[in-house]
Amino acid sequence: MSNSSVTKRRGKQTTVALKVLMAATGLIFVFFLLFHMYGNLKVLAGAEVYNHYAEWLHQDLLYPILPHKGFLWIMRITLLLCIVLHMYSAISLWLRASKARGSAYKVRSGKKVRAGKSYTAVVMRWGGVIIALFIIFHILQFTTLHISVGAENYALMTPYERMVAAFNVPWLYAFYFIALAAVGLHIRHGVWSALATLGLSSRTRERAFKIISDIAALMIFVGFMVPPTMILTGLIS
Repeated sequence: MSNSSVTKRRGKQTTVALKVLMAATGLIFVFFLLFHMYGNLKVLAGAEVYNHYAEWLHQDLLYPILPHKGFLWIMRITLLLCIVLHMYSAISLWLRASKARGSAYKVRSGKKVRAGKSYTAVVMRWGGVIIALFIIFHILQFTTLHISVGAENYALMTPYERMVAAFNVPWLYAFYFIALAAVGLHIRHGVWSALATLGLSSRTRERAFKIISDIAALMIFVGFMVPPTMILTGLIS
């Protein structure tokens, strides 16, 4: 076997490994979003219930099996690792695809024309950028409390009060709407692609998995936007 054949084979194996890594980390993140969305919906039950949930999540989850905040830090480190690996895989695959295409131009009728980009590729690539920026903003706002929106004494408020104060600000609502729409579109393609990459999809199950992808994306978008919408419209105060 020639060196070029061995190199190509190793390249294909590496590409498959990167796709599997991206699929697995993406699905982990989707499960986390569904859990996070369910927790956020507890704000509909009132301040006491939501604040109790927030306290349980940050302090007592799996206590005393783990120390206070033990599971929370395990979850944070796991999610951070998944995000880093997901982004690394996506960027690596994009660079490999660009290199495989060679020039960014195709020759048509004797003229050089820039190769077209599919709608899915654009949505996934730029959606990923929007999501990354959104995650950073969200952490700074609701986790580290370095960004205050809607109130001056933001850090002194309860979790319920912070959420209500923040989403009474129209520009923040619009920002979350756009960011979560990007998350939904990313998930809509990503879940189906991940299932196919992991070998779970087939021609007979393809339609079912596409429906599952659509439902997951819609659930996450609607589920996350219900509390902000009710706060902005005055149904929650």
